[in-house]
Amino acid sequence: MTEVPRSTDKLISPGRSIGVLGASGWAAVSALAVSVVASRVLDTADYTQFLVYWSVLFGCFQVLSGLQNEAARSVSVVTIQGVERAGRLRSHAAAVFGVDGSNGAAGKHLPRVILMTVVLAGAVAALAAAISPWWAHRLDVGVLLLIVSVVMIVSYGCQLTLVGMLAGRREWGTMAALSATEATFRMALVLVVAFTLHSLTSMRMAAAIPALTWVVFALFVPRAHKALSVRADVGLKHLLANGAWAMLAAASAAVLVNGFPAVASAALGAATPGLASILIGVQLTRAPILMPLGAFQGVAIAGFVSAKQGRTKALLKPMAAILGIGLVLALAVGLVGPWVMRLLYPSQYALTNLALGGLAFAAVSIALLTLTGAATIAIGAHRLFVAGWVVGAAAAVALLFGLPLVGVGRVIASVLIGPVFGMTVHLVAVRNHDRATLGVPGTSSVTQ
Repeated sequence: MTEVPRSTDKLISPGRSIGVLGASGWAAVSALAVSVVASRVLDTADYTQFLVYWSVLFGCFQVLSGLQNEAARSVSVVTIQGVERAGRLRSHAAAVFGVDGSNGAAGKHLPRVILMTVVLAGAVAALAAAISPWWAHRLDVGVLLLIVSVVMIVSYGCQLTLVGMLAGRREWGTMAALSATEATFRMALVLVVAFTLHSLTSMRMAAAIPALTWVVFALFVPRAHKALSVRADVGLKHLLANGAWAMLAAASAAVLVNGFPAVASAALGAATPGLASILIGVQLTRAPILMPLGAFQGVAIAGFVSAKQGRTKALLKPMAAILGIGLVLALAVGLVGPWVMRLLYPSQYALTNLALGGLAFAAVSIALLTLTGAATIAIGAHRLFVAGWVVGAAAAVALLFGLPLVGVGRVIASVLIGPVFGMTVHLVAVRNHDRATLGVPGTSSVTQ
């Protein structure tokens, strides 16, 4: 008998929330540990190269996070439909039809969600390999590291899809365990390599290889294995189109988040005084607000899919919470940030209180854009979801290259202002959708 998805009456319990938040916090600590260890083992030139490679690799990973979002949306819809069908048909389906009423017949003709990843992540990896003559020599990447990086891109796409599917099925504990295990594996591997091989290439490989963690879960964790067999809510053509749109949005997000240090390095110039310090500051100040939000993105999408009173109303409280938390974090980072940098990193890496506080507060704009994006993709408005991220990223990059400011001031201004334009696109899309679906006269549905 097919397993019926668990009830969606309560999206996530307090205990599961703590588990997801804890896994995200541990991932942030692990990433910080990798950064600190690398700064101690590598000289300044190699460490800057390591940070840029990390930015490019995790920028590619973030492009694939669109697969996580689409998997969460699709499986969440299937989960809700399964619960509703089970409630209506369980009592008589077996007697009348001889089948389990929670497993609608149409489902067997739909593709498994993981197939989306095989096609789209493979396409991203093939593109990365095709243009490698342009970027590999700039990052001093050899053939072996290039091959490993491309394979890990595909593997991480599978991991992100599995995370999204677990979120869609409300398997929060398994989702948190997967994220925490991958972060632990990366930190442990980097520590071992740092104190044995001491080379830039080996450190880069140690950062990439943990993208294989999902394989262990798929083979040995029953709930993860079951999640991989879930079928989508739409046909393959529609699923691939949705995934491609979500990845395009994630590519824009990568410009603002994981890939931003590489973009900032190009905009400011390698000769900029204190460039490595600025890149460290960007990494340190974003983690406290963006990593927990990233961990809860699947929860947010599932919640917005389930929202009964409209997504605009559902957005108000979390947006206010992010603003409040962001302000508190910015003040805290401004006060203790320079001391933390002196404690963790060699003395040549330093930023002022104002610079670190400003970078922390600027990250709030990206957090809000992420949240409004989750609401937009939950209503199935994939093109407007993409449009918001593209507009936000394009505005930030234009400001980064064009503002008449120097160093960290230009970085703060571009990140703080740029995402607001994209957020506006998302909010208009969600508001129009609510007006149409809630029956407000004189409105039309959102064009997807």
